[in-house]
Amino acid sequence: MMKTIINLTTVMILFACASVSVIPQQKVTALKEVKVYFYHDPGEYIDLAPVMRSVNAAAPARPAIEALLKGPTAAEKRRGFDSLASASDFRIGSLKISGGTARINFISTRRWAGWPGDLAPVRFKTAVELTLKQFPAVHRVIVSLNGDEKFYDERG
Repeated sequence: MMKTIINLTTVMILFACASVSVIPQQKVTALKEVKVYFYHDPGEYIDLAPVMRSVNAAAPARPAIEALLKGPTAAEKRRGFDSLASASDFRIGSLKISGGTARINFISTRRWAGWPGDLAPVRFKTAVELTLKQFPAVHRVIVSLNGDEKFYDERG
């Protein structure tokens, strides 16, 4: 009888342990409000104006630029903001910040047909610079497209 009670107790304990699920703790990421610049006429810098985005506070530069590439929200579009020409055809190839200088290289997709106008490449470069220079570690920004640092200058 005693052996049966011990076996029954053991089975109940095993069953109780098996039914308890362990939920892993999720890492809580602190967020930071940053400015991302989009086309808006009239804007401050060649028709650019900022909107706010919440990004990872520990490493805000990359998500800020990813938000720039993604474009404005529907609500921001209703307020007159628009995507930067060609931004949706680019992805970040590399982004490094060292010694006060941010170096960012964008890679274009195969479907990219080129810039739609004279101001589009300068406006894109300026939006990237303004977005990155808000961070204390960035004083200078070098922007390249497919490795070309002079992509914005039609004179080459």
